[in-house]
Parts: sequence; structure tokens; C-alpha cells
Amino acid sequence: MNDTYVEWLIERKTPGYAGIVRIGIYAFAAVFFLAGLFMMIPFLFIPGIAVAAAGYFLLPRLNVEFEYLYLQRSLSIDRIFSKEKRKKAAEYDLDKMEIFAEEGAWQFDQYKNMTLKTVDFTSGYPDRRRFVMVIREGGEGLKVLLEPDQKIVDAIKQIYPSKVFVK
Repeated sequence: MNDTYVEWLIERKTPGYAGIVRIGIYAFAAVFFLAGLFMMIPFLFIPGIAVAAAGYFLLPRLNVEFEYLYLQRSLSIDRIFSKEKRKKAAEYDLDKMEIFAEEGAWQFDQYKNMTLKTVDFTSGYPDRRRFVMVIREGGEGLKVLLEPDQKIVDAIKQIYPSKVFVK
């Protein structure tokens, strides 16, 4: 069997509050460290260390990319934080997929009134071409929002032609 492998990387829009959070973490850590140093109160170092540690773990999460990996009947999505740390976000067996349609396609109308848990793996930019995948995982319905490139759409359509719809 000839396996199809396609990958696609999209960068998530940086939230508007990211700059404020970054400055706030640096400012609070500096204030606590300097206050502890100049006022000779050692217990002020503890909140400074706590804020610096929180910044170490939280700041990379403000810069996120999604990598879609399609490999013969499976779609894997990884989150990449600050272009360094990779974490698996989801993996979907596309044999359980009900529909893969471009957002706004009329074929998706039958799913609009269903209660589905929504998972968003898009960039957050409103002008991008988005797809909606409805899939049954663990007994519940999922509505997965994606921004695949044409190669991924074509690869999925090749295997599931009756489930893929483009406007």
C-alpha cells in the first residue's frame, strides 16, 4: 500500500494581551527582587522567584504553532511552543470522521443544531480558509476547526471522497 504523508505548519495569531503579560511578569519579578535586595528583606525573593518561574512556563505558551501531519487515514496535530517545545495536541482516526467540509459549505448544515464539543486548531486570522471536521471520538461528537493546505485536503479527499466537501 502506498502511504500518503503530508505536513503543514500554521502559526497561531499572538493574542493582544501577550505583550502586557510579558511586561507584567518581568516587572513584578524585578520589583520583588529589587525590593528584597535594597530593603534587605529576604522573604521578598520568594515571590520574585515564583513570578519568574511562572514566566518561564507561561511565556512560551503565548507563541504557538500547529503542525498537521496526515499519514494514511490518520491526522495528528502537534502544538509547538515558541518554536522549541512540541506537544501532541490530538490524533484522529479519520475512519471515524463523518464530514470534512469547508466552513460555510451547505453539507455542514445538518450538523449546525447538534451539540458538539469544539476544538480549535486554527491560526485565529479571520481571512484564512477554514475547514470543519466532525468526528466521533470516545462516544462524543467533536467539531474540529482546521486550516489545512490544499495538499492535505486533496489527500483526505482521495481516501474519503464522499466525506470531503469544498465550497
